[in-house]
Amino acid sequence: ATNTRAFHERVTAEVDRAKRYHHPFTLAYIDIDNFKAINDVFGHQTGDDLLCAVVRILERNIRTSDLVARLGGDEFALLLPETGTESAEPVLQKLQRDLLEVMQGNNWPVTFSIGLAVFTSAPSSVAEVVRFADALMYSAKKNGKNSMCHQVFQ
Repeated sequence: ATNTRAFHERVTAEVDRAKRYHHPFTLAYIDIDNFKAINDVFGHQTGDDLLCAVVRILERNIRTSDLVARLGGDEFALLLPETGTESAEPVLQKLQRDLLEVMQGNNWPVTFSIGLAVFTSAPSSVAEVVRFADALMYSAKKNGKNSMCHQVFQ
């Protein structure tokens, strides 16, 4: 997974490409529900192991042109260039299933709230892209966690 600065540089480039070529792209925000409890109950090493497992699963399920970034302690972003709703939603549903399967296999009591923002026309800024995806992820959390909220921005 890349860092926040590299992530913002790639999203900036993708916004510029969308403005120039009118191609869609998708940004997914993924939050690990109840992650703090892992560190509190199982310890920080288990928390680190869980984060590494999440990164492995995300990276194994994306294309080389996609980007995984860790944005916070338990938040990740996926940038999917050239990807509209028809492609993005099944990919994220599969990712969520794969993530949950590994978490359950390790008896880690966490789930995933995902915000999926699909841009079919260029947004005005990177900040707008991030704000929309983040808001959708928080909607998923408010809907009882372990869910995905998506929206197409035209």
